[in-house]
Amino acid sequence: MTGFTLRPTRRSEVAAVRWLVQLYIYDLGGAYWDVQPNGAFAPARWHRRFWTGAGRQLFIMRVRGRLAGFVLVRQRAQFAGAGAREIAEFFVLRKYRRRGVGTRAALDVFARFPGRWELAELSWNVPAQRFWRRIIRRIAVGGYTERRRRNGDLVNVVQQFDTAPRARRGEETPVRRSVATAARRRA
Repeated sequence: MTGFTLRPTRRSEVAAVRWLVQLYIYDLGGAYWDVQPNGAFAPARWHRRFWTGAGRQLFIMRVRGRLAGFVLVRQRAQFAGAGAREIAEFFVLRKYRRRGVGTRAALDVFARFPGRWELAELSWNVPAQRFWRRIIRRIAVGGYTERRRRNGDLVNVVQQFDTAPRARRGEETPVRRSVATAARRRA
């Protein structure tokens, strides 16, 4: 995907990401969850956790300078706990789906933070499960585990796996090979 960037969110972009978060929540659970009395999706406590939780890094995706989505990485995975990172939230605007934007963002995040990972998708979000399994098969070192886990009234499909550190110049890792392969496929 030409013109793609993924970088930490700047303070000046927070308001724009707040709008994207509303689209994300509606897109993810609009058929299951009600709108709040103030017109927002998700209760205020969810939004507080999204923005203020410790050990979180929010990245913004852009394509040719335009907002395309976001990725929220947590340093402590929900089910695995300390020692495993988690992509807690991941959103690509519909306009950019099936164009390699999500794949590129995911591969970039895993390349930035090699090590132990956990992903959790809502049980009804079958397209996300397919997407993440495809990504994991490309980058996991030693395979992955998958199981269902309950979180309150929600059921998640949870994958745990390891990724390799970035290669030094001239060396190949599964992530570097995947990024190069994805770029060739799009060309």
